[in-house]
Amino acid sequence: MALSVIIPTLNEAGTLPCLLAPLRAGEVPEVLVVDGGSRDGTRDVARRWGVTFLPSARGRAAQMNRGAAVAHGDWLWFLHADAVLPLDWQDQLRRAMEDPAVVGGGFRPVIDASGAGYRFLNAWGRLRMRVQRSLYGDQGIFVRRDLFERLGGFAEIPVCEDVEFSRRMWRAGRVAILPGPLRTSARRWRRNGWWRTVTEHTILALRYELMKDKQRLPTYALLAPTPSVHLVVVAKAPIPGRVKTRLTPPLSAAEAAQVARALLEDTLRRVGRVPGTRLVVAVDPPEAVPMMRKIAPGAEVVPQAAGDLGARMSAIVADRFTRGASAVILIGSDHPTLGRAQMDQAIHWLREDGDPLVIGPAEDGGYYLIGLTRPHLELFSRISWSGPTVLRETLACALDAGLQIRQLSVDRDVDTIEDLVRLQQRLSGDHDVAPATARWLQRRRIPVVG
Repeated sequence: MALSVIIPTLNEAGTLPCLLAPLRAGEVPEVLVVDGGSRDGTRDVARRWGVTFLPSARGRAAQMNRGAAVAHGDWLWFLHADAVLPLDWQDQLRRAMEDPAVVGGGFRPVIDASGAGYRFLNAWGRLRMRVQRSLYGDQGIFVRRDLFERLGGFAEIPVCEDVEFSRRMWRAGRVAILPGPLRTSARRWRRNGWWRTVTEHTILALRYELMKDKQRLPTYALLAPTPSVHLVVVAKAPIPGRVKTRLTPPLSAAEAAQVARALLEDTLRRVGRVPGTRLVVAVDPPEAVPMMRKIAPGAEVVPQAAGDLGARMSAIVADRFTRGASAVILIGSDHPTLGRAQMDQAIHWLREDGDPLVIGPAEDGGYYLIGLTRPHLELFSRISWSGPTVLRETLACALDAGLQIRQLSVDRDVDTIEDLVRLQQRLSGDHDVAPATARWLQRRRIPVVG
């Protein structure tokens, strides 16, 4: 049974070596450091210790989901960077993982400091865990991978993502509490003061408990400061030689980039007017953010993460929920004729009760739109991207996750010269549908191929 360790980090260069040393000595098959934008050399530390470093949108839940999406292990173990492992951690984990009844668990936690106050907190933590049947992240939550995927990973909420996930895990089967102890740093307590830290934790816990059952909405939607549908256009920057390469030849690289920009401008024009949505453009490569801000002045422009298409889409979804989205819609950047009725229908379905997947099938076997109300990041892993089975594989993942599938009408990407010819014919009688694309096509008539 392979184990993958996932460590979310943000400026943890000073603490990370103390955790990586026993993990590397224990020959853990896979260790992933998922970083939310450190500026202190965390990347260098991870690489020096020979573990995988993954950049991610900031937010502990988003980072842990990002790591889980690319991990290969049968078991996932989530550790805070300041954790101090017990000497026999391998034996403790092995016994739990070999028990077929165990679906996951955590360790007995201990704050790494002396004093009556800390002894009280340690005792209270053990009692709380048993009574509330939930775990905190500093207990080193571990879980079977298949269950993690069925549960949809960590909810992208501002607080208590560990409590929320562990309660769902507890309902799914037997949860093992290992003796540990797993020590966690007292740095926050020392920096902020004992009473202030206790007060902050109490307020966060009360906020979560009071709000989570208030409505039949996802927890992260209730906790988000301004819930809205985040409509994300996933785009490549219109840079010659890096975009729409399947149009060359007969187009030159410069012409293909011009087409890409026209398609993007018209797509933004279509979707930027949908009320109740927050328009976002996620651009690749990251250094093209300034260029994209000029093309899409009314939108929020963010860089895409590294990795394949699935990893980048997964990071976008995780980041949007972290930032308060009640639902997230991803669409391609080459759909200048996308109908308002399609967008209205997608948003309507996402506002219904339940846990829907809204998807717009493309003629080539992929999809041009995907919408979610929860961060089901398993939908973006183990998919054969750029092939004819993307839609079929995604729908199979959705069925396994128990999602309610809602399909829009079929649309077509503009990937090949034949697609462009068809679009030219579609726009010949109605330039107002996609004016930027229509103007370019008028200047450069595309010959019918074949």
